[in-house]
Amino acid sequence: MGMGIGINVHTPDAGKIRGRQEPVACGVWYTSTGDAIPKMIKFQDANGEIRTLTHIHVLTYEKKNYCGIPTVEYECNAVVSSIKYHFYLLYYVEHQKWTVLWKSAS
Repeated sequence: MGMGIGINVHTPDAGKIRGRQEPVACGVWYTSTGDAIPKMIKFQDANGEIRTLTHIHVLTYEKKNYCGIPTVEYECNAVVSSIKYHFYLLYYVEHQKWTVLWKSAS
C-alpha cells in the first residue's frame, strides 16, 4: 500500500505560453516583502520606435512554471489616450528577463 511518498513533489506546470511574446524593459517597484510590482515598460513598436507605457495597473500576479521554466505572470492593464490595453507581463526568474503578451486594446 502506497503512503503517498514521492507523489506531487514537482511544481505544477502551466504548459506552453500561447501567443507571441515581445521583449520589454520593465521598471518595477519592490514592496517591503520583496514582491516586484511593474510600474512602467518600454518596448519597440512595429515602426521601430521605442514606446513607453506608464501607469500600469496590476490586476493579478502568480508564480508559474511554463515548460519547467520558473516565471512570474502579471495580468495588467493601462490606459493611454483613452485606449485601454490589456496584457500579460512575464518575468523569467532564472534569466531575469521581461516579455509582454498583448491581449487587447479597446
